[in-house]
Amino acid sequence: MYLNYYAQRGSALVIAVFVIVVMLALALSMARLLSGSAQTVVYEVQGNRSLFAAQSGLELALTELFPLDNNSAGCAAISAAHTFSGPALQGCSASLSCKAYTATTPGAVPLFQLSSTANCVAAGFLTSRTVQIEVRQ
Repeated sequence: MYLNYYAQRGSALVIAVFVIVVMLALALSMARLLSGSAQTVVYEVQGNRSLFAAQSGLELALTELFPLDNNSAGCAAISAAHTFSGPALQGCSASLSCKAYTATTPGAVPLFQLSSTANCVAAGFLTSRTVQIEVRQ
């Protein structure tokens, strides 16, 4: 009876160490999962900011391409880059390009292909998005 008591005491120690190791492994895997999830959310938010900056760059290019006074200078009127200073797009910039197409048929309307590539940098994360549109005069 005396020998059986000490044999059970040793097994309880082994079971306790096993439970501690399993709990530690679970805690580490949960910490890694949460860290990866937080990084995914940051990239998603930054990606949306880049998309909105690219779209804003296109809208600015459209106002330069087609001013209210109807004196369009074509692609030469478009600024090559825009840097945003508002709080929502702080740290973002958009580079713009314009290509004019002219049809060979008489009376054809000029076409323009506008492209905007935006880069946003915040807290060491860099994201980039490109948006293109085609418009006619």
